[in-house]
Amino acid sequence: MLAISVTKGTYGRCLNLKGELDMETLATLERAAEVQEGEGQLEINLAGVSFIDSTGLRGLLEIQRRWSMKGGKVRVINPCPEIAEVFRLVGMEELLDCSDQSKATGGEY
Repeated sequence: MLAISVTKGTYGRCLNLKGELDMETLATLERAAEVQEGEGQLEINLAGVSFIDSTGLRGLLEIQRRWSMKGGKVRVINPCPEIAEVFRLVGMEELLDCSDQSKATGGEY
């Protein structure tokens, strides 16, 4: 299961995720991350994500691609140490804008 709350970040919308990001829950994130007119940046706060599989990793890259095609940017923030290690092992740090610091106002999770 994946729960998503939306807050206003410094640069745009911040999606605060809680639960698992996998094949069963990716569609929920994709719907929440749809580019809206006039948006320049999306933050995805992974502080509450306890598990991510290859489908979730691919999904993050696809969301980034869609935003990039519309001139926007995706920033992934606050991965827990286990998720950060997965990112490091598969090279996601080099493919995504990742940070362990939230710039979201009210987006701390």
